[in-house]
Amino acid sequence: MANKQFWDIVEEFNSLMKSAIEGPDCTKLCKGDCCSIKIDVPKVLAEEYIHKGHAKKDDFTRSDVFSFKLRFDETTGRCFLFDKSINGCLVHHTNKKPPQCFIYPTNFSHPEQEEVSCKRLGGWKIIDPAKAKKAECLLKYYIFLCKLEARKEIRNLKRRLSTSLENNTLSKLLQNTAPSSIAGVKDTWDNISLLSSEGFSLQLKNLCAQHKPKCGVNFIECEAICPEVTQGILEYLQGKLYRYIRKHDPDTEGEYPFLKLFK
Repeated sequence: MANKQFWDIVEEFNSLMKSAIEGPDCTKLCKGDCCSIKIDVPKVLAEEYIHKGHAKKDDFTRSDVFSFKLRFDETTGRCFLFDKSINGCLVHHTNKKPPQCFIYPTNFSHPEQEEVSCKRLGGWKIIDPAKAKKAECLLKYYIFLCKLEARKEIRNLKRRLSTSLENNTLSKLLQNTAPSSIAGVKDTWDNISLLSSEGFSLQLKNLCAQHKPKCGVNFIECEAICPEVTQGILEYLQGKLYRYIRKHDPDTEGEYPFLKLFK
């Protein structure tokens, strides 16, 4: 997908929706309630936010729709792009705001031309239906391009896994982590990392017994995965992870528990 074509769509969509909708000044009257939804974005948009200093790689998690999902701040209950100091979105005035964010609360059409209310106040209305309709068509094409990019990103998982194996980052993580604290692996921005468990996990117990049957160490008390089991995990991932994803489609946020992989 050509980046210029992508940016033409995003910027035109932003421009159309800004002029097609009329409503209150959110930065003065609202508390960012509409920023409490999880938004999917393509990688090309995520890269732009990083380039402009609005985000870091850790602000994006893998998605099951587009390539990434904007990090949701559980402490504030809002998207990480919400800036309390301006009481609004960091990228609202850049013409590179995620298109989905502009749909709320009016959507694209209201035949009765009535005013619409968001979570906090009313007064929203579409003042230019033709522009709103054109924006709706652009959004459909945007979604199509995002899904194409997402499929490419899935194929690139092989490269991310290879990178993690070649530079030994995954091996080092495994050998410095207790087996009972690992639930699986997760696909991050540019490599494969570990998925931590909530509490104790027994998902590696059988694998430990298979690769080191005479270990003698209590699984729950084991402080780190031994080299033999580490190698077994790496070989398994190299042979099965990509095939699993091709068969089952990517899981939410790129997280793959061993319980699913080993099945």
